[in-house]
Amino acid sequence: MTDPTSTPSDDTRSDELDDVTNATLDTLEDVLDAVRERYPDTTPQWEFCEGVLTALLCTRRAIGASEWLPLIFGRDGADVFASPAERTQFTMGWMAREAQLRAALNAEVDSLDDERALSPAVMDWRGLLACLPEADRAEVTQGQNGPPPALAQVWAVGFLAAVDHWADDWAPPRDDEIAGMLQDALACIEELAEDDTGQPVMNLHDESGPPSVSQARFDALGEALWAVYDLHDIARSLGPRIAPAQSSKVGRNDACPCGSGKKYKKCCGG
Repeated sequence: MTDPTSTPSDDTRSDELDDVTNATLDTLEDVLDAVRERYPDTTPQWEFCEGVLTALLCTRRAIGASEWLPLIFGRDGADVFASPAERTQFTMGWMAREAQLRAALNAEVDSLDDERALSPAVMDWRGLLACLPEADRAEVTQGQNGPPPALAQVWAVGFLAAVDHWADDWAPPRDDEIAGMLQDALACIEELAEDDTGQPVMNLHDESGPPSVSQARFDALGEALWAVYDLHDIARSLGPRIAPAQSSKVGRNDACPCGSGKKYKKCCGG
């Protein structure tokens, strides 16, 4: 699986993101760069964080920073940030990006071309590297293991990491139809977590650059974004999971709570 800390370190993004979004992402990436100087092996790229954040918006209960910070950094946030100010800067940026994604998921859109539609901060890293001179390409990829990730692959890995981490909150509901919809939607995101092995036909970093993304991958990203809308709707319709009521009454055929090993009706309940 793709290492979320090993994507090329470059802040170039799609021109489709507006100035406010880019300013928010710049804030977040500045903090991540500072943290990465102290913890280079465990600090993820923002694309991974964006996947986690998107999944949190589709989770059936609200999950606070005390829970998601350890998933992002592999340790408590208090141990990661150099100062309270640095933590505040990251948290405020996270909240701003959360509001942007939430607005997109709440918007009534019929097309992903709608400017209000969900547009995750993902990069065509292969397209970017293909456009660089060979010497610059070698410098950017120095120390990286394996090929650069496919389009939206790191985002999908982050999303699925959140689903796995809070598995109880993502457990299928009893309703078979809704459970099937949940499974189908997650399958679309799981597809993006795999490599793009198709014939490249487009470059999403530079339209005139060498092809780096297959048509199948581009289509799969679109399907995954609609799947996120489905997951968000499912979470809102179901609400937080409620633990089944536990009765303190002991059945006559249950083991006796006194620890004798006998049935309750043959012991204290006799």
